Amino acid sequence: MNRSRTAVVALLALALATAGCVGTETGTPTASPLPQGSVDFPDGPKEPPERPAVLNESSVREYARTFEYRAAYNSLRINEYTDVTLACRVDGVSERPWGYEAVVTCTGHSDTNVPENATVTPGPHADWFTQSYRYRVGGTATHRDQVDPRDPVS
Repeated sequence: MNRSRTAVVALLALALATAGCVGTETGTPTASPLPQGSVDFPDGPKEPPERPAVLNESSVREYARTFEYRAAYNSLRINEYTDVTLACRVDGVSERPWGYEAVVTCTGHSDTNVPENATVTPGPHADWFTQSYRYRVGGTATHRDQVDPRDPVS
């Protein structure tokens, strides 16, 4: 008798501990907002673009492309004598419950041609091998994560 009572108490405790954990969802799922976050932006002459006031496929496409172009440009630039060649494209934009997601790919390089009479040390040739980033743009936040590179931009 003691064993059966212990088993019943154990089953009752288990049922109470897992109440609400088993079963189906009720109601309509709500989209959680994109968590706050800021994207590190490299120093240089180009500033990050303003976030779009209205989020839609077109505004997020332009925002993500401009952001990535300017970030890559600043990363390639060494000084005022640097010539940067850079091409970027948007590989896709999708609407998500929290906002929009875009993938941007850039390919480029830079050369620094310092005049002979300048006091600046000549810089190296720098390559921006094809790199792709996923932008997640919500109502109040932008997230940027590197993803597997897509085909080079020509």
